Amino acid sequence: MRIDSPAVLTLFACLYTQAYTGDVFGVWRVNLRRSTNAYNHTVVVRFEPRRQGEVFTLDVIERDGRSTTSSTILYLDGQARPFDGFGCSGTQLSRKLDHKRVEILRTCHSGEWISFVRYLSADAKALVIEITEQHAEGRAQRKLILERE
Repeated sequence: MRIDSPAVLTLFACLYTQAYTGDVFGVWRVNLRRSTNAYNHTVVVRFEPRRQGEVFTLDVIERDGRSTTSSTILYLDGQARPFDGFGCSGTQLSRKLDHKRVEILRTCHSGEWISFVRYLSADAKALVIEITEQHAEGRAQRKLILERE
C-alpha cells in the first residue's frame, strides 16, 4: 500500500483527530461544585466525531424540567458560517487553537459574541470549557468543569 493512498491518508487523519482531541468524544455533564459562575440548570454536552470535524450537542435542563437540545457541526477550519440560535443570529466558526484546545466563536449581528474554549484537564478525567460572553451590559466569564457520564 502506498503512503499517499486514500486508505492510509484516512487512517492518518483518524489517528491525528484522536491524538488531537484526546478523548473528548462522548457525553459530559457539568459538575456545578467545581465550575465557576455555572449556569443555574443542568448542562450536558456531547462531542461526536464526524467526517469533516465534530458534532457538538448541548442539552440544557431547566429547574422546572423543561429541556432544550441543540446541535451544531464544528468544522474546525476557522471559517465563519451562518448561525442562528439561542438569541444569536450571525456567524459561528470553530478552530483548533493548538494541539489541545478548540475554540467555538459565535458572533451575533447585534455585536454580541460568545467564545467557548474546550480542552481536557491535565489528568484527562475532566473536560474544561471556558466561556467568555460579550453583551451590551459587559463581559462575563465562566469555567465549566464537565465529567464523563
